[in-house]
Amino acid sequence: MSETETTQSGGRRVVRSARSWGGYAWFMSFGTILPLPVFLCGYLAQLTFVGAPVARRAYRFGIFLSTLGQKPPGADKLESRQHEDDEGAEEKKKPFAERIRAYAPPGWVERRDEPFSTRARTFWFIGVGWWLGALWAGLAWSVLLLPYPFPDLIRKLLADLPSVMTLGPPSDVTLR
Repeated sequence: MSETETTQSGGRRVVRSARSWGGYAWFMSFGTILPLPVFLCGYLAQLTFVGAPVARRAYRFGIFLSTLGQKPPGADKLESRQHEDDEGAEEKKKPFAERIRAYAPPGWVERRDEPFSTRARTFWFIGVGWWLGALWAGLAWSVLLLPYPFPDLIRKLLADLPSVMTLGPPSDVTLR
């Protein structure tokens, strides 16, 4: 290998490392704080019901804003650890979003044989749904307070927000 090729590969490694550390610095500073107002604005749009498409865009933007579209810091280590666990474990532990869903309104709706009546859904929204939806949006944001962002978990929690607010059937809409 010539001296020029060695210098170029070393330079690329430095650039990759700087980009990774820059992304981590962004996530630990502004990437943790800025998504909260974006999620809350999405929640306010969700309250209007007709603003649901705008809310989904706001949620996607908030998730993008947390890491600026880069792979989250430490993703390689977490993925390798999950692959090691998958090989050694016979019974796989469910992800957090799936475990919490059974005890949350989307799980209640899925377990019922029939949908909730419009009257029940209206009373739910007026009495519980609007403030529980705000707490749910806050729960989705609080995942960013962990040392590693879990964008898939945030996407799943925010996709369930309409069902939490209205006891409507959970949608298959993803926030990708």
